[in-house]
Amino acid sequence: MPANGPVSLTRQTIFCFIPIMDMYAAYHVKKLRWYLLIMIGLGIAMIAVTETMMPSTLTDEPMNTINDDGEIDWLKVVFGPDPQTAIASMLVDMAISFAVAIYFIRKWSKKWNESLSNSN
Repeated sequence: MPANGPVSLTRQTIFCFIPIMDMYAAYHVKKLRWYLLIMIGLGIAMIAVTETMMPSTLTDEPMNTINDDGEIDWLKVVFGPDPQTAIASMLVDMAISFAVAIYFIRKWSKKWNESLSNSN
């Protein structure tokens, strides 16, 4: 349910780091649709930029995922032929997503609190 009174900026900010709770924080201030549109658009943009910088590794040639000891190299299986770059890209994408989520949730929460204080 959307909040009846003021919301805690600290709690709303913490919710941005917890999966699903970020959407609850947006719903709490009646901005869930905007939040989903922004985050989906951001996700599509980040995928496009990442694919431009690091082209897909899907080729006809099999990737050597067995290391010298005869064991499966799970980094290459999960992240492709260049795991370090893929992990760095993933961390940058997460940082951007968290920053955008925090910015909008805090902005909307402050506006929500101001609208409640002005109506009284």
